[in-house]
Amino acid sequence: MSKNERRSSKAGFLIFFFCAPLLTEAAYISEIAWMGSAGSANHEWIELHNDHSAPRSIDGWTLSDGANLSVELSGTIPANRHVVLERTSDESAPGGAFLVYTGALVNGGATLRLLDENGAVVDQVAGGTDWSNVGGDNTTKETAQYSAEGWVTAP
Repeated sequence: MSKNERRSSKAGFLIFFFCAPLLTEAAYISEIAWMGSAGSANHEWIELHNDHSAPRSIDGWTLSDGANLSVELSGTIPANRHVVLERTSDESAPGGAFLVYTGALVNGGATLRLLDENGAVVDQVAGGTDWSNVGGDNTTKETAQYSAEGWVTAP
């Protein structure tokens, strides 16, 4: 193999390596209401988003913080949509819950991991101390939301 052929082969690999995520279905954690609501501290919820043009099955997936929270997921997130996982009851967030879970997010912060059916990390959010890496406000009850600019605190 000539030097030019090797360079071309490496370039092809790099293009595939960096573009591969664009070819896969992306599901990720898009909002965290770790503080609950004005109505109840137990009204925590977590939003998942499917950023793909096809529905995404999450059967056998797990959402975990490695301590207080381990939620076994099932169902399908519609294409280019989000679903809300609500703690304790369907009254935690507006609209219907995709899934109601038990367990709690600690206000001191946590790292959330979304794992697929094989245990591979699909998404990970390191909240940091008091959720300072992602935001949210325990006084105003504004949530941590993922946006084009990164994590923001918003109503």
